[in-house]
Parts: sequence; structure tokens; C-alpha cells
Amino acid sequence: MVFEIDPDKPDIPALARILSGMGMLCLIGSVMAILLAFSHYEWINEGYAMAGAIAAFLLALVFAGQAKILELLAVVTARTKSRFAIDSLVKSQIPTTGASPGMSSSGMMPVISPGAPVRSTPITQAVKERIIHVPDEQAREQGFKVR
Repeated sequence: MVFEIDPDKPDIPALARILSGMGMLCLIGSVMAILLAFSHYEWINEGYAMAGAIAAFLLALVFAGQAKILELLAVVTARTKSRFAIDSLVKSQIPTTGASPGMSSSGMMPVISPGAPVRSTPITQAVKERIIHVPDEQAREQGFKVR
């Protein structure tokens, strides 16, 4: 089974979206508390408003940090799943027999008995080159030689 997930763009967990939204609301609340602190209304205690603004800003930082950690955790999870899928696919393609290579007397070099099959290396895809088309005029302007 091959995972059909792009490890660079996994789905963002719902909890991360909720934390991001709460962080944005705290930032908006922080700005509103600062505005109220400097508004000089009689019914507002300026000290409490400023303390509330600082507390809301710190809470926004915590929420944003947790949301970012959860997003990165989703990326790591997707990459781990795809890595395990690739490893299991490679292991399933390698023929296995009862014979296994032994170790030399020093224990450092593997010794393959003459009757043991040699495991082939896994087949990897060829590296695709990126071809970027640049118009001839623009290439000449940049100083490149046109073929």
C-alpha cells in the first residue's frame, strides 16, 4: 500500500486550526485592551486593562506556538508514514531465504557463504532534472549562452 499524501502539505489538524483561531482572537483582545487602557474612560481601570493586554498577548503566543507545533507534527507523521510504507515495500521486494550471511572471526566483516543468495539493492527511481524554459532574449540579457 502506498500512501497518497503529500508530506509537504498534509491536512492541518482541527485542533491546530482551533488554536490558531483562539490565538488570533487573543491578539485582537490584546489590541482592544490596549486601546481601552489609553482611552481614559472613567469606568476602566488602566492598570488592569494594560495587564489584560499583556496577558492576552502572551496567551496568543502560547496558542500560536501550540498550533504551529501541531502543524509540524502532522508533517512529521506524514513523512514517517510514507517512510515506513517505502521501507515495507522495499523489504517485500527483497527475496528472503533461510540462509543469512555470517560474521568473520573478528566480527567486523560479513562473510557470505557460497550457497547464500546475494541480495540485490533496491531499485530507485532516476532523479528527474528540472528543466526551466527561459526565453532566448532574457537569457542573453542575463549573460547566458543560448544553445
